Amino acid sequence: MQNIQQCNVNQVRVCNAEYSYACPRQRSASSVTVEDTRRTHILTGYSLKHWDTTEEPIRLLGSVFDANLLGKWIYDWTVYHCGLKAPLVEMAGDLWLLLIDFAGRIKTEDEILNKTRKERHRKTVQRSRKSGERLWGRFQRLLDVCGKYVLEAAEKESSTNKPASLGSSSGKAFVDCIFGRDHELEETEKLMAKMRFWIYRFDTECEAILLNPSV
Repeated sequence: MQNIQQCNVNQVRVCNAEYSYACPRQRSASSVTVEDTRRTHILTGYSLKHWDTTEEPIRLLGSVFDANLLGKWIYDWTVYHCGLKAPLVEMAGDLWLLLIDFAGRIKTEDEILNKTRKERHRKTVQRSRKSGERLWGRFQRLLDVCGKYVLEAAEKESSTNKPASLGSSSGKAFVDCIFGRDHELEETEKLMAKMRFWIYRFDTECEAILLNPSV
């Protein structure tokens, strides 16, 4: 199992004796190519400043994130909305680290899969990859629900027809939804538990294969 170390609000790293999953670097929107958007089926008009294109894109309202920067965005807004000592801040920090850890393992599977020689090992990694994809899909659906809540809250507060953006009111509304007992807290907790179990299964079944893909 990985030892998780939180460095500070702006830097998170997941470390391991044999290999590590480091935080991706943020790329500017100007460095995102047309091929990047076509490859990931991102529609024109999305803000791309929170997305490292070497990472899996995650959509929230009108922005695209990678796992690290989405986790940071959620954490920062939870601190701003609830206060640094609030219990939900610890949960938001756990989610941030969990997203990095989860995304890093899935990316490693993609990079190593073609180097694995034995068919039974390939099937093990492919099975893990498919279950990971299902969890990503479930997480994206959770974000969609929270995004809808943000839009509805913005419509109630605004008398204009301007679309909601990732500003102050939307950030706080998102936190209220994803961590709210009357909203999606239960689903968030269940999903985090499933991600932890997936990581445990990965470490148990796939780590040796990934460290020695040619065996």
